Amino acid sequence: MEERSTPHVKTLLPPQRNEISSVAILPFKNKTEKKGSEDILRKCFFTNLSTKGYNVLRLEEVDERLRLAAIDASNLDKEDVYKVGRIVKADALIYGVVTKCCKRFFGVYSQVVFGAEMKMVDARSSKIIWQADHTETTHGGSVPASPFSVPEAVIESSINVREKVVSETADRLVKKFVASIPSKDFNSSINANTIIIRPNGPSMEVCYRVQDGDTLSGISGKFYDDAAKAEDICKANNGVSDETLKAGQELIIPDVLILTNIEESQQIDRNKYKKAVYRVKWGDSLYEIASKVFHDGKKWTIIYDSNKHEIMNIKDLPVGQVIIVPLTVPQSDSFKRDM
Repeated sequence: MEERSTPHVKTLLPPQRNEISSVAILPFKNKTEKKGSEDILRKCFFTNLSTKGYNVLRLEEVDERLRLAAIDASNLDKEDVYKVGRIVKADALIYGVVTKCCKRFFGVYSQVVFGAEMKMVDARSSKIIWQADHTETTHGGSVPASPFSVPEAVIESSINVREKVVSETADRLVKKFVASIPSKDFNSSINANTIIIRPNGPSMEVCYRVQDGDTLSGISGKFYDDAAKAEDICKANNGVSDETLKAGQELIIPDVLILTNIEESQQIDRNKYKKAVYRVKWGDSLYEIASKVFHDGKKWTIIYDSNKHEIMNIKDLPVGQVIIVPLTVPQSDSFKRDM
């Protein structure tokens, strides 16, 4: 049995239309003795928040970006909100604290209590958009009508307090929280990563999210500097063609070199590989990357030209963004820009 209660909403500031698109759910804090309850709540939030129309960043991506920036996830409330927003590449951040998570026994009767304090913060202005707290309680078991029914009631109560019930209670708590969060227009554009590096079994693979106007030959030139390799992309994606390409579709880009550290570019056979991909780390800049790849920071324009549709600000590369790194200098270099 569940309670028909609603969260106590302390702050409710609807975001301006189309201003907030991406949301990152940061690692939650746990003030209880129930280990792992913060992870249960966070995963429930990730599952439910997308119903409000936001582009919710994958938890693994958020954690990886924080790790790359050497941010202590246990002390996020002490970090500058704008800085964290830039690191995780999100317009808004979700902070959470588990305040209660316990199981209570009264004979054969049981309770599971899950409480939390939550807030959604605009990462650009540091304003709190939404803030609420609530405690959800699940009741189970019953007083037996006769001595013969005690074993059955005990079994029912025992099943009730299993971890599954804790998760279900957390999910109901989150659904009530999410219902009070301001919605995002479903028709707004999605600010999604264009180039993605993700696990594929024991190895990693590169994927590309198709943009309006893309063709297979254009994508092939983007990643290989060779339009003829469009056939390889076709084969890796079940025979996809220009006619079947759709904006937002994810394509596997086969045989693309992934640089873990930009210094690795110096050990690459540049006759075999013309380009590679690299995930931006904290402190990286186009100038610094060019200095390590070409031994000349002024050649940063070469890297920019390969990513000009993905790089929004040449002076601020978001941590975790995946960019294409040319390994050779084209015959006709771009004009020089001042950083």
